[in-house]
Amino acid sequence: MEHHDARRLLDDIGILRHACDLDLLVFFARHPRVLLASESLAKFVGYDPKDVARSLDALLRVGLLTRTQTDAHAARLYVFGAGGTPEWLPSVVQVSSSRDGRRSLIAAMREQNTEDATDNTGRA
Repeated sequence: MEHHDARRLLDDIGILRHACDLDLLVFFARHPRVLLASESLAKFVGYDPKDVARSLDALLRVGLLTRTQTDAHAARLYVFGAGGTPEWLPSVVQVSSSRDGRRSLIAAMREQNTEDATDNTGRA
């Protein structure tokens, strides 16, 4: 995937800011209904639990993911796309399934984050 294509896809999506966001999105696209404890989810995707919590919050905030919990279990039920899946999802899953595609998306996210930080502070 060309860099400008990755940037365009990220701009269309508007919610992916970190590699963990991307990896959780793909995980839930492949496993749309999962019962897991937060620590297990972090182990499955290979990120620090704090990073996973931040990325989960982003997916929950935009309505791509719902989460329920009962007092009887530490595990939570995560349901992806209960309100429908966005039209860009198959493209993201396909692109991120290759090493080069995933790298392009992550590089574009890093560049986007750097630009956002520059815009917010007025300096690099």
